[in-house]
Amino acid sequence: MMMHLNIQQLVPLVTCLMFSAFSYGQDVLRLGIPILKPFTYIEDGVFKGTAVTPVKQALENSDLKYEWVFIENYSLLLKAVRSNTIDGFFVATKNVERDKYARFSKPVFMDHYSWFILKNAPYELDSSDFKLNARIGAILKTNSHRLTIRRGYQVYGQPSELLAQQFISGTLDAVFATQASFGYELNTINFPKKKYTIVQDSERPFGIYISKKYLGRHPNTLDKINQHIITE
Repeated sequence: MMMHLNIQQLVPLVTCLMFSAFSYGQDVLRLGIPILKPFTYIEDGVFKGTAVTPVKQALENSDLKYEWVFIENYSLLLKAVRSNTIDGFFVATKNVERDKYARFSKPVFMDHYSWFILKNAPYELDSSDFKLNARIGAILKTNSHRLTIRRGYQVYGQPSELLAQQFISGTLDAVFATQASFGYELNTINFPKKKYTIVQDSERPFGIYISKKYLGRHPNTLDKINQHIITE
């Protein structure tokens, strides 16, 4: 069943899908889902992506009643958790700010934060000129975006699809992003791999965040889910 939810005007579009109820003594677990292809996205009112099936399976095997809510980016997801509009979100990587309000599950899968660098870019990755002068992009309001800023880079934050267009046009020299996600965008627009280099930075776990408020009411929920997550 398709529902619509106004999250205090935080997002222009928020869509909910309700799934079958199995657990009758527990509140519905409301999980936000952003667009992060190929892991999570919504198409024709249906949630799709490589992370959707394993999370759905873990929730159903845990006998949980749950609801999925589309919220477009991670900043708004955290705001929705803080306001108790949702009870968690997936898929995400860990950071200190999220850990204040929610607990992180076992990894659903592992991936890398990586540099995508045009082969005709004028600067070498490890050079001071790259850090000072390179035109660098990152997916807006993600952990990888914040990480590049903390490291002292001048970064342009953009949605993933726009970032890919700027990269292939040469507007950007490099992009720092989750490897499978940004690689998916480049493959979708058939950008030749011979035109760029990928340099892996660090491996990261991607999982589910469940709010501490929800776990205060239902303390065994995360343990149940973890028992049924099979890390890919």
